[in-house]
Amino acid sequence: MISILKKLSLSTGLGLAGLLLIGLALPSRSLAANASDWQAGRIIDDSVFFNPNTMDSGGIQTFLNAKLPSCDTNGSQPSGRAGYPTRADWGRANGAPPPYTCLKDYAQDAPSMGADAYCGAITGGHLSAATMIKVVSAACGVNPQVIIVTLQKEQALITDDWPWPTEYRSAMGYGCPDSAPCDAQYYGFFNQIWNAAHQFQRYVKLPQQFNFAVGQTSNVQYNPDASCGSSAIGMQTQATAALYNYTPYQPNQAALNNLYGTGDSCSAYGNRNFWRQFWDWFGNPIGPEYAWLIDSFTYSGGDNLLSVGQTKTLTLKARNVSRHPWYNSGDHPIRLGTWQPPDHGSPLLNGGTRYATLQESSVDPNQTGTFTFQLTPSSQGTYVEPMNLVVENYTWMAWPGFSPTVVVGNGYQWQVQQVIYSNGTGVMDPNSTQAITVIAKNSGNTTWTKNGSGPIWLGTWGPDRPSAVSSPGGAKWPSLTRVSQANEDNVAPGATAGFQFNVHTPGSGNYYESFNLVSEGASWFNDTGLTLYLHGKNFSWTPLWSSLSTGNPNIGAGQTFDVTIKAHNTGETTWTKASSFPVRLGTARPLGRGSGMYYPSWINDTRPAGLLEDSVPPGGNGTFTFTARAPSGSGAHYEYFDLVAEGQSWASDNGFYIYVNVP
Repeated sequence: MISILKKLSLSTGLGLAGLLLIGLALPSRSLAANASDWQAGRIIDDSVFFNPNTMDSGGIQTFLNAKLPSCDTNGSQPSGRAGYPTRADWGRANGAPPPYTCLKDYAQDAPSMGADAYCGAITGGHLSAATMIKVVSAACGVNPQVIIVTLQKEQALITDDWPWPTEYRSAMGYGCPDSAPCDAQYYGFFNQIWNAAHQFQRYVKLPQQFNFAVGQTSNVQYNPDASCGSSAIGMQTQATAALYNYTPYQPNQAALNNLYGTGDSCSAYGNRNFWRQFWDWFGNPIGPEYAWLIDSFTYSGGDNLLSVGQTKTLTLKARNVSRHPWYNSGDHPIRLGTWQPPDHGSPLLNGGTRYATLQESSVDPNQTGTFTFQLTPSSQGTYVEPMNLVVENYTWMAWPGFSPTVVVGNGYQWQVQQVIYSNGTGVMDPNSTQAITVIAKNSGNTTWTKNGSGPIWLGTWGPDRPSAVSSPGGAKWPSLTRVSQANEDNVAPGATAGFQFNVHTPGSGNYYESFNLVSEGASWFNDTGLTLYLHGKNFSWTPLWSSLSTGNPNIGAGQTFDVTIKAHNTGETTWTKASSFPVRLGTARPLGRGSGMYYPSWINDTRPAGLLEDSVPPGGNGTFTFTARAPSGSGAHYEYFDLVAEGQSWASDNGFYIYVNVP
């Protein structure tokens, strides 16, 4: 696909002859690309084009910032157009008024995309341009540098300091054929990069549906004008074929002779500019002859934990981004071997150097091969094992950083299958109790027992830490460090067990409690990261107003008066009048102190009144009213009060008091 005409500035010196040069930015450093390095049949290698791991979103953002330090947001720079002093003037005249948002600052609401045969799923949201480039790259297995260079090639978006909406609308030139206007269904920045990356994978996986495919020799025109001629090109890489399917022209000699400028009337520049821009920004687009990427790596049983003598099956899915097919037989079979240094004896292989041979008979470029092997470790330890693919009797491949970690224990291994809260969540009333059930799988090779030597307990971690949420009862919580044994007397390898116990939140706030299994007197198990997240609801209030029936605080000694307090529930618990934990007004500073204003109608000398309403939800207002007697001593008297959920907890003390002055 070729670029669409955007806005041509006279200051570029290109004029209409630069139509196909949109996206060409003159380098600010010495040239990296040289026309003598151009290979029409090998513009870029698959190992480079289809490597999504070259940049993360932060690296992409840093790159965008560096390429365009400042943005002409208001279009205040000269336009270079006669009669239009500023860029803003020229933009308004062409339906593109300021402000202008540069790519480094651009963001939009991106939709979620489902997975298909070409790309993985994407979770949408309000995403920056850098993040969109990265998530599309990762989902579709395309180098983010390829997306960046295509954005520059098609619309100069990387370096344009006053981009128009039309540039974002057709950012990758996707759906913009030479013979018709751009297709509106593909408008929008995210839509463009998603569909373009998706299309690159379709070119590879459905080569029979397109004009150019790896391993084939095809005529490629020099220009949309067929009279300019063509020449035959043997497509050496799938990525090169994809570029020609996307932009079906090659540069003629005139375009190559002036690598950073224009050629002649028959020159086309799209693929030349892609190649040159990639060289300038990211280096040589030609990768190693043999290379691979990690598609997935899995362990039977789901984790990397093994016991001495236990066997697990490990499976590596590796994507071939070489220039050649892989084979599992002949003189040069593909195998997974030890690395760093190559061919070192692995303790997991009892000194051997090869883990597995390619399972499939052959794997074409950009397809996935399988390597499956078993490990039966003979000694405990943590093993970090660099592994790489080797073309036997020829060469090691470019290493993608594959270094799995295998943890070998003593036979006691477990996995958490499920944690069940009887309340449904870890949110609890303060000073309350709920039941917890932990479903655990014996993933080791030793049977768990409840009795005898080395009985299995769930204990606090790490290790033997006194718990803040223990709730002793029966055989549960015999100490602050031991919680429960399994319901089952014996749990064989591969079987599951249930550990049931209660937890108690002593008050409001968060309680994070970690647990692990232990064989008493023998060994702790592997740390699964089991942590209960408990939250004691906040019990708090704010006084809205209070009043005295006398109308003022000057009250005679021994005189009675009525008090009304209106309280706002600022906590997370509902106040109730009659329940297991009724909310009442109590004396404070100190809590539960006998009051000098006590009157016989009180609940007792520390509790003037209960809640008037039946219940008050969070955010609601409650009322407390009571009769009090003024102290016998003259002077100022301050009586402090707080709320209490009886039998549960006091609210946070906010310093509320009643003031009485006895003359």
